[in-house]
Amino acid sequence: MEKAKLKLPEFYLKNKRVLASYRLLNCFIVAISFLSCLFCLFSYSYPPSKIKSLAITTSSSLDCQSNLPNDDNLKIGSAPSSFQLVASQEKKKERYLIRVRGKRENLQTLTSRPLDFATSAFKDHLDIIVTEDELTELLASGFQITIIQRETEAAAQGFDPLYHTYEETIACLNQAEITYPHLAKLFVIGQSTRFGFPIYALKISDNVGQEEDEPTILIDGLHHAREPLGNEICLAFIEYLLNNYGRSPRVINWVDDYEIWVIPILNPEGYKYIVDNNLSSPWWRKNLRDNNHNGRIDPDYDGVDLNRNYDYNWIYGGSTNPADWTYRGPSAFSEKETQAKRDLALRQKFVVSVTYHSYGEEVMYCWSWPNSGARAPDHDLIYEIASEMAKRIKNEAGTGTYSLARLSGANQSPIWMYGALGTLEFLIETGTSFIPPGYKIKPIIEANLEGLFYLLDRLKESGIRGKILDLITRQPLEAEISVLEIDNFQYIQPRTNDPLTGSFIRLLRPGKYTLLVGAANYLPKFISLTIGQEMTNQEILLRPESYNLKKTERLRKNSNLP
Repeated sequence: MEKAKLKLPEFYLKNKRVLASYRLLNCFIVAISFLSCLFCLFSYSYPPSKIKSLAITTSSSLDCQSNLPNDDNLKIGSAPSSFQLVASQEKKKERYLIRVRGKRENLQTLTSRPLDFATSAFKDHLDIIVTEDELTELLASGFQITIIQRETEAAAQGFDPLYHTYEETIACLNQAEITYPHLAKLFVIGQSTRFGFPIYALKISDNVGQEEDEPTILIDGLHHAREPLGNEICLAFIEYLLNNYGRSPRVINWVDDYEIWVIPILNPEGYKYIVDNNLSSPWWRKNLRDNNHNGRIDPDYDGVDLNRNYDYNWIYGGSTNPADWTYRGPSAFSEKETQAKRDLALRQKFVVSVTYHSYGEEVMYCWSWPNSGARAPDHDLIYEIASEMAKRIKNEAGTGTYSLARLSGANQSPIWMYGALGTLEFLIETGTSFIPPGYKIKPIIEANLEGLFYLLDRLKESGIRGKILDLITRQPLEAEISVLEIDNFQYIQPRTNDPLTGSFIRLLRPGKYTLLVGAANYLPKFISLTIGQEMTNQEILLRPESYNLKKTERLRKNSNLP
């Protein structure tokens, strides 16, 4: 294998102060290339059936090889499974993964720019993917910069066979439904924007064919094409639940008491583009929207950053330039991928959610409000849960656990999920690189599942689970539920219940609270509550505005209504 050399642009070589760093970096890359060769030899010594196994444990009941999809059951849009997403032209722009150091206040100014931050971790540096022009600008601004890698060098590593492709992922999901029909049901919740690839979600519950009055949870991966660890965590989580149901009391309680939804790949065409080109564009993050309408895949111009496309402070995040890798799209929710997640969330009213990304080893939570930095109304609760999750996830080096960071309160999935719906969604930046070598996948999965398991347990702890009914007919009502000590509708939309069942669930810290419950044509009701360490159940009956009070009193005496 030819030794990899870091060939820097001319403008960078002219800076004599960085020549020493350049030589050291060359030595580092040569060493990495050697280790990569050893790893490849080791990886390919195993048969494919071992490489493609989902299992975290030594035994697996899901065979992801024998149920690969054919074109008929994959195609709902314009692209069959055999369709290869190959770029129509060579990229004109070389990109660099750089580490930027400088004064904290100067670094802080960079975070407000629509740059492609490799990680949101903000310590004494920032990792950013930049074009040659952006690198020139940052150097001219006086930042201390180290080039970690060029994209062409990352491309030379190829796609590790330990990762599941889009087609293999579908096979795993199909097999889960076939093997566990009483626990798992597969849905197509939408399709990709340009090529119509199906977006799959697997529902897991004890009565999976029914819509039960149970707390709902959502787990998703691969908003960004270059972050396949999210897919691997989702698949491993699915298998862990299905394999251990009937064996583990903890898993039995989760599956029996919750409805769990998993979307392993939200961005199928972006991910296929990376895989089909064998990582020739390993840092691609967007979908493949045809921004210039020329019918070709133009990697320097096409695509939308799906995690900048959500309709909550949409104008405050991402870029307006289609060529940028953080392009937020022509409008909020313009992309079919984000529409798919939105529509599922509106139907299911998830209580909590986790969206997996890479990289940074951080648990990110809502929010830092644009311009003001204001915290989320539920900040104390959200921070507490994020902290408990983070301290259970061991970092890659084995020296500690994941850190915490507040998300910018603009146009990302957790911002919309919390602001619009009240879902507590956490964005977890996994690992220390976008696509780690295959041998790192299993320990990263195992570490992250511990944080997820805590979140599932937390759903049974402090909070309120209620049902809102008509006082006379006892039929479910659609209502708004406010916690007066917490809610601030300057930042969030009113919280509502499920109109079909009347049910709602809200996690709270232990303490005293006042609920205000209101529905159209009903008298509002104030309820004082003391929340302990476990979930509090409360039935709430609302009196119709037009109902005669004396008649209501007679009915109360006859039927023991309150």
